[in-house]
Amino acid sequence: MDENISSVYVKTDISGNITAINSSDFLSDITDWTLIDEGTGDKYYHAQNNYLDKPLTDENGVFNYKLVDGNITERTEADKAPELSRIDSQREIAELKTKLAQTDYIAAKIAEGSAAVEEYSEEIRKRREWRERINELENNQ
Repeated sequence: MDENISSVYVKTDISGNITAINSSDFLSDITDWTLIDEGTGDKYYHAQNNYLDKPLTDENGVFNYKLVDGNITERTEADKAPELSRIDSQREIAELKTKLAQTDYIAAKIAEGSAAVEEYSEEIRKRREWRERINELENNQ
């Protein structure tokens, strides 16, 4: 009995990172997909789960593979570094904005006259530092 030959296709982003992998058996339109291999068996038929050694993305959501001259290549830590840095910055910004939101009540209390600036001088100093750090991170992205 002859097994059906399945074609394996990948989709890449502008940087050549592999963002999707699938078999011809599950693709109705191969526009924007690149043929990389053909064969028989689950590795080819169920390429999404069986073709690559690792998942498409790592624990940070960064792509693990890139397409170089028609071949799949695992991305190095150096390849991933700019994306990881951006993710770390976004995470830090989110944490700082949460801290700001949690201390917004201070401004309202001072504005309403139910508290004095001196009572919250330490928190106000921290809020200023958090805003400065947010601006620094956003300007470096």
